[in-house]
Amino acid sequence: MRTAALFAPLVIASALFGCSGANEKPDNAAWETRKGFRSLGVDDEGEIDISRNMGYMGFDWVGVRHDLALNPDRKQKATCSCLAVEIGSPDDPKFVWRGARPDLNPSNLAVAVSAFGVECPGGAGNPADRRPSIRAVDRSGRDLIIEIEELPPDRPIATGAIIHPPEAGSNIYIRPRTKGLPYAKIPGKDLCRVK
Repeated sequence: MRTAALFAPLVIASALFGCSGANEKPDNAAWETRKGFRSLGVDDEGEIDISRNMGYMGFDWVGVRHDLALNPDRKQKATCSCLAVEIGSPDDPKFVWRGARPDLNPSNLAVAVSAFGVECPGGAGNPADRRPSIRAVDRSGRDLIIEIEELPPDRPIATGAIIHPPEAGSNIYIRPRTKGLPYAKIPGKDLCRVK
């Protein structure tokens, strides 16, 4: 009982001092937001960084997307094993958007993948069971590497991505997440070059 009485003031004091973050000045409370703005091309004062966005006045959204796909009305051909891959302007008719196309930096590129309408030796016999999804867009030196995974039917697949254009002389590659996947396999190579 005596021990509990000794620790009670310590617990109350630590609770009071532990919540002191709420007492910070509002000017300092948004440092994380400013850090996030910087990654979107906005500097510490909230001004658009023109040099980064090359004159584009919107946010420079890049990354994997669930709302970008290859146009199903166009015949697809295999770019890599079991996979059609297209790269181009986000407003190119070879791509479709589920819903309204977002406001994108016109200098960026769209990438979309599909296994529909493409022969797939070693893949699922039913094309509807092939669910390639873009897991990540990584950089290796100056090259971009798009990693493909297979997702189960209960998860939404990412069929597209928006990327910064690669530097001159660099390449864009597709690779499967694991060796057991049929996508983007090239005999004797780990990567399938698409651009």
